[in-house]
Amino acid sequence: MPVFISHKREDTEKSLLIAKFLKERSVYAYVDALDPSLQTTDDITSSLMHYISRSTHILAVVSSYTVASWWVPFEIGVASQGNRRITTFELERVALPDFLSKWPVLRTEEDLKDFTDIYKLEVPDAFETRASVGTAADANRFHAALKNVLRKHRAARRG
Repeated sequence: MPVFISHKREDTEKSLLIAKFLKERSVYAYVDALDPSLQTTDDITSSLMHYISRSTHILAVVSSYTVASWWVPFEIGVASQGNRRITTFELERVALPDFLSKWPVLRTEEDLKDFTDIYKLEVPDAFETRASVGTAADANRFHAALKNVLRKHRAARRG
């Protein structure tokens, strides 16, 4: 049940660090910058849709560069239609579009740990095929659980 990391090219280095962090916590992440097949294809759209369909989660890495992206919103839209679990990671404080407020927003390494903990609560066997990714209600349960944990942990860190 891989996590598809969506990002703007300028944020590739930081996206790779996030993927490394996830891997260290036993969470596989797909980053297009590491995929040689995307460097040679003429049909990037179909390739990206294929990799999103093979993922259970999408983590959109956002920064001031993302405002100029067409791909990140496209990838989030594809993921949303497929009942994927959608989360945003803010590299810097940016004005996020309203539609992103529906899903959890991560800002720190501690938030990423919370993401991986909630991710691991879902049964991996349930994600063996695209058809078994679940319903929108299943994705909404993931989003609600992650938002709740983030809210609690952020409040505890503030004291």
